Amino acid sequence: MKLNNHVSLWVLAIAGIGGAVGIATAQTTSSSTTTTTPPTPSHNWHRHHGGFMLGTLLRATKQLNLSAEQQANIKTILSTARAQAKAAHSGNQPPVDIAVLGNPGDPNYATQLESAKALASSRIQTESELEGQIYNVLTAQQKTQLPTVLAAMKAQAAQRRANWQAQHAGTTNAG
Repeated sequence: MKLNNHVSLWVLAIAGIGGAVGIATAQTTSSSTTTTTPPTPSHNWHRHHGGFMLGTLLRATKQLNLSAEQQANIKTILSTARAQAKAAHSGNQPPVDIAVLGNPGDPNYATQLESAKALASSRIQTESELEGQIYNVLTAQQKTQLPTVLAAMKAQAAQRRANWQAQHAGTTNAG
């Protein structure tokens, strides 16, 4: 059903955007499962940060030859944002109920949908503000290079998409 697919995509997008400042963290309640994160080398400091928008900017900075001071400034920006997000997240705001969002017939659907929209809007605003702070760390020359780097990233993504589509051209989606 198309409506449920759109709701699912929005829920996934909301969850993805939450990664911009580390709001959503995976936790297991089972004592038999432990997850360890390998240490991240210092040159990959931005590897696991960012939602769609912020992540794109952070990936682009890898190609802008940032100085150690710029990298440290960006780390500080992200750490501060992460701490602020954790503080805001601990406000005991009830989470969006995915089971309700997946069922437009649920009496609480409209309320949950509005909550999800407000959360998404807030996360996009936060991510946009972080992008601005990171952009201000760049030098004038790096700011001039940024559009070229982003265009190259866009071309690479289009090429990967075309390759994927060529590989999967014969498959049909029965869903």
